[in-house]
Amino acid sequence: MNSVHRELSESVRVAEGRVADEAGVNRGVSDPNKACVISISGGLGNQMLQYAAARAYSIHHGCSLFLDLKFYSSRRHRSFELDAFPIQAEKWVKPSLISEFVNKLRGGSESIPVYQEQSKRFDPQFFETSPPLKLRGYFFSEKYFSPYADQIRSELTPPVARDQPAREMARRLSENMSTSLHVRRGDYVSNPNARQRFWSCTSEYFEAAIEMLPADSTVFVFSDDIEWAKQNIRSSRKTVFVNDELKRAGSPETGLRDLWLMTHAKSHVIANSSFSWWGAWLSGSEANLTIAPKKWFNDPQVDDSDIIPSTWLRI
Repeated sequence: MNSVHRELSESVRVAEGRVADEAGVNRGVSDPNKACVISISGGLGNQMLQYAAARAYSIHHGCSLFLDLKFYSSRRHRSFELDAFPIQAEKWVKPSLISEFVNKLRGGSESIPVYQEQSKRFDPQFFETSPPLKLRGYFFSEKYFSPYADQIRSELTPPVARDQPAREMARRLSENMSTSLHVRRGDYVSNPNARQRFWSCTSEYFEAAIEMLPADSTVFVFSDDIEWAKQNIRSSRKTVFVNDELKRAGSPETGLRDLWLMTHAKSHVIANSSFSWWGAWLSGSEANLTIAPKKWFNDPQVDDSDIIPSTWLRI
């Protein structure tokens, strides 16, 4: 076993937790022209977008999928969270091995071609480039994976919460004429770069969305700043501040828990956030009314028309 294969065998684990085989590869990578690599970065919602697009590409071309996790090799306020899902991909702790490994199999020194996302619009040429290929971008549109929507949903459905208070909240969401409303604050208001790039949803946006809901709706509010939501959003519907209530009940607060809860809602009012976007997209409710902000970015030149599915309402 050469050094490349040895390091691969030590650093790569399949999503189900199985250690890679002696050759350091999973079934299907024996052909070097059947490999796809996606650079994963950001928080949970962005990780899911990147995985979904790359997974759709791998299904389309019948190739194995590798996750380049270089972004998380240094200290960051985000962590890799896709391990909680039944993803069909292998993680690369040392992403430099990807090119080295594929070149070794090819018997040459050529690097893997790179597909770099150029805009926020869906690129219909995305599937046209053949593997091996490195993918870079956020791919924030369901058009990248809608042909394989059922498969993506099965692999990105969040795990069931373990604690009883969260499960009880899920029951309430499922049985009520419920609406998940997500208030994203965090770095959108605290980080100068994020604040300059992203619009921050106003109380007027949320209140206008609430007025569009059925009169018997119960609004379940999720937020990383629940006090701001309580103080600034006037609701004419019955309202439950989820994070506040579950904190008092002793439920451990995690993004995975909140995402799982959001998927139980009948309708959704999302922020300009990939996190609540996934909460709505994964819910699949037939009673679904999903409301999204018309403004996503502060820069009016950014075309965000492909971010929101055509069946959702933007206000």
